[in-house]
Amino acid sequence: MKPLLSPLAAIAILSLAGCDRGTVVIAPATPMPEPVAKTKTLETSRLGSAVDAYERNSNPENLSDVKKALADLDSEIAELEALVAKRSGAERDEAAAKLHNLQTYRTAETARFTAAQAKAQVGLAPSGDARTGAEKVEDTAKNLGNSIEDAAKRTGGAIKDAVK
Repeated sequence: MKPLLSPLAAIAILSLAGCDRGTVVIAPATPMPEPVAKTKTLETSRLGSAVDAYERNSNPENLSDVKKALADLDSEIAELEALVAKRSGAERDEAAAKLHNLQTYRTAETARFTAAQAKAQVGLAPSGDARTGAEKVEDTAKNLGNSIEDAAKRTGGAIKDAVK
């Protein structure tokens, strides 16, 4: 019986050794760096500002501002595509470089905007408090004052009840 026990014991040990699970570590996603426009235009600055505002406060007004800024940038890109098609030489190369820069910037801002929309839908809007330090102190003072006033009223009411 001993010879049979050894192979079974060896098989059991080998099969259990194969069940070793590795540790899975899930690291939090690193935030995407803010896109930088290689070609600065009015449209790129408006789009960047609109996406920033939407990230801070995802309301319908900021959403429409981003969509309008994207449409304005798309219009600029369409004009550059027409110039690239019509021009030749150095003018064409300059327009093509600007076109490439704007398309790259639009893609990056669209990705950032899409991520902000996903966070807003899931309810993971940035947790930062947009109030200034002075506003926070003022609100805290008001809350404290209200709490003291309520406590004084309750104490006054308790004293009146005790005197009766």
